[in-house]
Amino acid sequence: TIAYVPTTMNNPFWTAMLGGIKEEMEAKGMDVDSQLVTVDANSDQATMNNYVNDLIAQEVDAIILAPMDCTAVTEALQACEDAGIPVINVDTAVDASDKVVSIIASDNYKAGVECANDMMSKLDEGSKIAVMDQPSGTACVQREQGFLDTVGDYFEIVSTTDTEGDTAKTMTAAEDVLTADDDLAAFFCINDRGALGCVQAAQAAGKDDILIYGVDGNPDFMGYVADGSATASAAQQPSVIGQKALDAAIDTLDGKEVEHDQTVDVVLINKDNIA
Repeated sequence: TIAYVPTTMNNPFWTAMLGGIKEEMEAKGMDVDSQLVTVDANSDQATMNNYVNDLIAQEVDAIILAPMDCTAVTEALQACEDAGIPVINVDTAVDASDKVVSIIASDNYKAGVECANDMMSKLDEGSKIAVMDQPSGTACVQREQGFLDTVGDYFEIVSTTDTEGDTAKTMTAAEDVLTADDDLAAFFCINDRGALGCVQAAQAAGKDDILIYGVDGNPDFMGYVADGSATASAAQQPSVIGQKALDAAIDTLDGKEVEHDQTVDVVLINKDNIA
């Protein structure tokens, strides 16, 4: 029995990853209905930790997990280790990397680099930009670092706000930035959910010339890229991550050696190549 524990199911990214897990299970002749358990932590780490304890009590064989908080999840990982249940860490790397069998994630640093290069190709040096980040997530930190390392001092970064990748919180923060800086040129967001909040704020302010970048390749966000409301998204491949995670879980249970750090490539999707 394999348990799937994402940060939330209220995001097509995690649904796509679940699809990859199911496809791989079926390819291996497994019964998804009886051998897969899913829970929804609703973006709350304490809730996730409680669910993990429940899964341990249910004696699942392995857990595929994406933490909301890469530090606070350690308690749950320790409980799994004590119970002898292997954990496959996906998307956001946990701090206690020695307590997971494998970390399977997108090249998050490259996602930031891709957004930065595209933004610099479109804007003049010294343009004002704002960053919407999420310091609690390792993947989000890597995306931001890739972006910042690439832009260097090319832009004037007028603000950096922790909006937890949440649409509503990002929209409010974006509204504040747009009010404070009438000549803002662009937003970089660590995920598409946050970028959607920037789209909503820009539309409300009548600022249709502001560049907006996200990360994930979220299907809900792609329509905004297609119609020009958003600029681009460094797209992940969640279904591939799910497939690799299931493979890692089964190989571990079969006593096989599993690569600890596995990276899945990203690609920048914009209006030119979205088709």
